Amino acid sequence: MVFISIDKLVSASVYPLIDAKAMSLGGCYSVVSGFANPTIYDFLSDDDKVVSLQYLNRFGMKELSTYAGIVNVPNRFLNAGVYVSRYGFKDYNETMASLHVYRKLSYYMSLGVRINYFNIHYSAVANNKSVVNADVFLTAQPVDNLFLSVLVVNPIAVGVQLGDEKVNLPIILSVGAGYRFLQRFSLLVEVEKDFSNALVGKFGFEYNPISQLCLRAGVYGKPFTPCFGIGIRFSSFVLDLSFNRHPTLGFCSACGLSFHY
Repeated sequence: MVFISIDKLVSASVYPLIDAKAMSLGGCYSVVSGFANPTIYDFLSDDDKVVSLQYLNRFGMKELSTYAGIVNVPNRFLNAGVYVSRYGFKDYNETMASLHVYRKLSYYMSLGVRINYFNIHYSAVANNKSVVNADVFLTAQPVDNLFLSVLVVNPIAVGVQLGDEKVNLPIILSVGAGYRFLQRFSLLVEVEKDFSNALVGKFGFEYNPISQLCLRAGVYGKPFTPCFGIGIRFSSFVLDLSFNRHPTLGFCSACGLSFHY
C-alpha cells in the first residue's frame, strides 16, 4: 500500500486507505464494510452499491491531509471497485489508484484482491517514482451477525527507490472480528501486525439508537489513542464524522459522504 511518512512517524496504525467510519471505531479497517475490505459487502447486500468521498486532516495541518474518492460496483459475475487518493503538498505528495475485485465463494465466505498503483513526488529535481503492489482480503460469516476478517497488505514485499534510499512499503497482517447483537449494538476487535513495528490491538463499539444515527467509539495503541465519531443517514446519503487524539501530537479528524444507490 501507499507509504505515508507521517503515519510511520506518529502512529503504529499505518493503514493508508482512509475511512472515517473505521477511524472512529478504533481503526478496525479489516472488519468494517468499506474499501479496505469490501468482501464484507457480500454479506450486506443492501449497502454495497456506493459512491463515497473521504477527507482526513492530520493534526490541523492541511499539508498532511488526504482526499479520496471511492466507487464500489457489485454485479453477479465479479464485484469491483475503484479507489483514488492524494496525500501531501506541493513538495511532497502521493497519488494512489486502486482496483479491487471480489466474489462470494460460498454462503459463508468471500475472497478478494486489490491492485494498487501509486506515484510519489519527493523532489523538484528528480523524477517521480511509481510502483505497483497488491493486497488480499477475506471475510467469513460462520453464524448470523458474526464476521471474521483477514487483510494482508503488500504480501509480496514491494519497495520503492527514493533517491539513494530503498524504502520498503509496509507489510501488514490484520485479523478482526465483529459481532452485532440486539439489532442496535456492534462490537469490533482487530489485531494488526506491521512487520516493521509492534503488534497493535484495536477495539470499536457502535450503537444505533435509531436507524438514522450511529454513535461510535474505539481505541487503539500503541500509543494509546481514543477515537469517536457519528454516522448520520439521510435517505440514500450517509455522513460519517470521526476524531481521534494522539497523546503527543493532538487531534486528527475525518469526514466521509457516501451515496448508496
